[in-house]
Amino acid sequence: MRKPVPILKTFEIEVNPDGIAILTLNRPKRANALNYELLQDWISSIKWANEEEQVKIVIVTGKGNFFCSGLELPNVPSDMEELKRTAEANNNLFKKLVDLLIDFPKLLIAAVNGKAFGFGVTFLPHCDVVYSIPEATFQTPFMQWAFCAEGCSSYLFPKYLGQSIASELLLMNKTYTAPELVKIGFISRLIPEDQLIQETLKEATRVTKFSFEAIIKSKELIRKDEREYLHKINKRENDLLLLRILSEDSHRALLEFMMNHQKKISKL
Repeated sequence: MRKPVPILKTFEIEVNPDGIAILTLNRPKRANALNYELLQDWISSIKWANEEEQVKIVIVTGKGNFFCSGLELPNVPSDMEELKRTAEANNNLFKKLVDLLIDFPKLLIAAVNGKAFGFGVTFLPHCDVVYSIPEATFQTPFMQWAFCAEGCSSYLFPKYLGQSIASELLLMNKTYTAPELVKIGFISRLIPEDQLIQETLKEATRVTKFSFEAIIKSKELIRKDEREYLHKINKRENDLLLLRILSEDSHRALLEFMMNHQKKISKL
């Protein structure tokens, strides 16, 4: 029995007759940043796509100029209990989302339509294939905000990028371009912006002609052995991330970042 397509505020879901689902982050005015609602909607989307038998392949993309700008930065309120409640609620959802991605059994393709920050980058190793527009940039500014690695990037980045590039991204706040990441195999290929979804759908449609069961079983061979370990990494990172978000170190870094951001806006 088919499940109805969820109607969500911060995610758009389309399914074509070939069983390809396009999940689109739909918070463009906030750079597709992950707040509580978007985290809930992403979880609902992934759960639905996993359980819906009609869906064979999932494409994730974003609306607007950003693919995803990662976790929405918290305000630094005077009420620390409020910050703690909000941070704990968001972190619980974030951990749940990453756990679902670790176990997702179907072919998962990212179509990076613009800038990617934070989880917009650490999400990508959970995908089986990554396509991108040439102009996209990739940055994980965790040290700038005194956070820590998340999304299992402390393990997956060194694995897929090598130790040196992983450290530049996670520890040195270096920005990489899409062409640079194609050269090292993190991105499969570049597609012009006006053709991104069309070409991604073309590739996905070609794959729908293959045995769905064979793809599921083969992906399990590729991913299964490290899934248990990734769940442990996810918990370890998430526990530390909560501590970092609540730390005085992070509050100072966020306050400085926001003040500098306001100065830039006032000069415009």
